[in-house]
Amino acid sequence: MKGEVKKGIILVGVVLVIVIFCIVRKQMSAVENYQDKYQGADLTVEVDGLGREGTYTEYQNSHETVYPSEDIPIDVCDYEEGTDVTVYQDFDGAKEALYTGDNSKVTWKVDVKEAGLYQVYLEYQTVESRGVAAERALYINGELPFADASNLTFSRLWTDGGEARTDNQGNQIRPTQVEVYDWQGSYCRDDMGYTVKPYEFYFEKGENELTLEAVNEPVILRAVTLCAVKEKWDYETYLANQKTVGETQEYVTKIQGEDSTLRSEPSLYAKYDRASANTEPYSVTNTILNYTGGDAWNAAGQWIEWEFEVPEDGFYNITVKGRQNYARGSVSSRCLYLDGEVPFQEVETISFEYDNDWNVMTLSDENGTPYEFYLAAGKHTLRLEATLGGMGEILEELEDSTYRLNQIYRRILVYTGANPDKYRDYNINQVYPEVMEAMDLEAKRLYKIIDDVVAYTGQKAEKIATAQTLAQQMELFLKRPDKITVNFTTFKDNITSLGTAILNMSETKLDVDYIEVNSVGSKVPEDKASAFAKIWHEIKSVSYTHLTLPTNSL
Repeated sequence: MKGEVKKGIILVGVVLVIVIFCIVRKQMSAVENYQDKYQGADLTVEVDGLGREGTYTEYQNSHETVYPSEDIPIDVCDYEEGTDVTVYQDFDGAKEALYTGDNSKVTWKVDVKEAGLYQVYLEYQTVESRGVAAERALYINGELPFADASNLTFSRLWTDGGEARTDNQGNQIRPTQVEVYDWQGSYCRDDMGYTVKPYEFYFEKGENELTLEAVNEPVILRAVTLCAVKEKWDYETYLANQKTVGETQEYVTKIQGEDSTLRSEPSLYAKYDRASANTEPYSVTNTILNYTGGDAWNAAGQWIEWEFEVPEDGFYNITVKGRQNYARGSVSSRCLYLDGEVPFQEVETISFEYDNDWNVMTLSDENGTPYEFYLAAGKHTLRLEATLGGMGEILEELEDSTYRLNQIYRRILVYTGANPDKYRDYNINQVYPEVMEAMDLEAKRLYKIIDDVVAYTGQKAEKIATAQTLAQQMELFLKRPDKITVNFTTFKDNITSLGTAILNMSETKLDVDYIEVNSVGSKVPEDKASAFAKIWHEIKSVSYTHLTLPTNSL
């Protein structure tokens, strides 16, 4: 009897420990909200001498938001001034084209009938060179409009240099990557991807000058256009503007990820995966090219393109089998292009949340209703471009914050030196009251950024923890200014860590196994590996690894 009572007490104790553990863990993992830290504060103000100048945001705010309705084409060969440039006649389908070398600088006169904000669009072709992206600086009336206009990037085109080969063991050998020299179009945009939409440049009414200066790599220009900024259709408007067609016959085409036809960088080649039980095609024993993307597909602006064909005019659904198992607490986003255009706003940002397994996702609205894409009979291209989506604006704010924190550090450094005396009271709050004001403002900004990241990703990622540490550290400095010199080195290290965190958070890695295009109403299989399939996969993997180990390693 006593033994049973003792067992009962132990059982109750174990249950209580488990319950307490679960409660504590839940409280620890609960996402804090810091709204009370910054609510009511004006986070847009700048402290004199400690703010960031020459930003795109500052440039936008300094000009009236006026959007003219007409495009302004520029005759690229009718330039005002040019160095290291050559006019080509009848070049690759273009009546005239302008070669611009890697030391070129070319200026055009532009007659603007309506003042306002325009996007700058280039049609260009790369030439054989070092194989890196071309870069240009853009000037308006002889001046750089904002700092980042000095580094506008234009990608090259890459493809497989043949079919994948198979060795005598059944392993596939991926083909080498070769550059494709063909016309392509691109807007001038943020190469970091923080500003998702193309840059908008302000032109006064009347005669203006537009200058493109080579930073590196030669390119051939076919057209330059000041484009009127047009709002992308939402899905409802897109549907209303499509042709009315009857029901299409049941049709499903599967495009394997490894069969991409074009890509923006040679590192985005086909890869092989033996870690999952349902990667298609599947093999544990052989190296089979069966997906694309991976670590190399990690920066905004990188894209991969596939070709496919549909048998008749009509509406189709699109499904992507993707996997984002790289960063817990992060979201990888892609922008969808069909035949070179984003069909509607809702597919400008397609989000893939963290998951160890493949996720078969039919592109759908917030209610789970699949989007219907109108496609004419024949061949089409589908492109997925890496984008930061809603994280772009947050990361830009975080980068601006890092800049201001470095300014604060340097201001104190001039006064105290790199190794301040811990036993001396420097009275920083009296000598530099503006630094204390800037710290107070920056702590509030960081708390706001943390809340924005949590709202976007749904959880508090480890990568943003440094921002919280810095915010708390500056709160301590505000209460105890004498602690600034004591923790001066740590403060600098935290700022450096925040810069590293920005780089890590801007990575947007993704794997793609396949893409399906199917007529509306066709059923898309779930394609999830069962528990038995996963167990059997692990058994085969262990068995194969054991069999292939050298004898002396057993």
